[in-house]
Amino acid sequence: MELFDAITQRRTHRGEFRADTISQEHLDRLIEAAQWAPSPFNTQPWEFLIIREPAGKNALAELTAECVVGQFKDSTFLDDNSRWMRLTEAEWEERGDGVLLTDHVDLPPMFRKDPTKLKPLLKHAKHLSILGHLGAGKLPAKEISELVRTSPLLILILMDNTRRPPGDGGERWMWLGMGAAIQNLLLTATGLGIGTQFVSAPLERQDDRDRIQDGFNIPDSHEIITLLRLGYLDASHGKSVRLPSTTVIRRESY
Repeated sequence: MELFDAITQRRTHRGEFRADTISQEHLDRLIEAAQWAPSPFNTQPWEFLIIREPAGKNALAELTAECVVGQFKDSTFLDDNSRWMRLTEAEWEERGDGVLLTDHVDLPPMFRKDPTKLKPLLKHAKHLSILGHLGAGKLPAKEISELVRTSPLLILILMDNTRRPPGDGGERWMWLGMGAAIQNLLLTATGLGIGTQFVSAPLERQDDRDRIQDGFNIPDSHEIITLLRLGYLDASHGKSVRLPSTTVIRRESY
């Protein structure tokens, strides 16, 4: 696959993967691609914690479920999410940003035919937290955690803070390098027919990151940047949208 094709065809995969184990050859290629990312002073602050065994997957799946249930009770989190939810493909394409609600939530039958009926609810999404307290988050929590549990491969991507470059902006440049490494990995995965998804729920709060840190014996010098789930895909890449380039380009001065 050509590089530009990989860039434009990369998608976040929110469904199941094939059961096949990611081959060692492909895993080696993913990590090598990540390692060739640029980093300040060539510090290469990244490390990759590979999780294949059930014990580690189960621990992360259980924490994910717990965190998703908590998010459905959090009015601020729900309100923040609603800002980026698009109810129909037409709205999604017109806006050119955000995510399609039906890609994330299995809607009740009454809303499947016409998701726009949900618009008043999204405008006041913070009030939906009462449903979270009544248990509304348990089903999506179970579904998401099961995807984590059954993924052929999980990777915790870590930043070694002892490899900080010089200067006041050292931390900023480290984060840029980490982002480049992750993007290299994602694009290589796309070229290999491997789907990827960021698992964000168990990383939202410092307390939960600390639990992962302790549970996987990650040293205090290392910071958890993200958690990826990976697996081979059967289906073709899904759809996405982007803002027109005219909305993001400024010339000479803002």
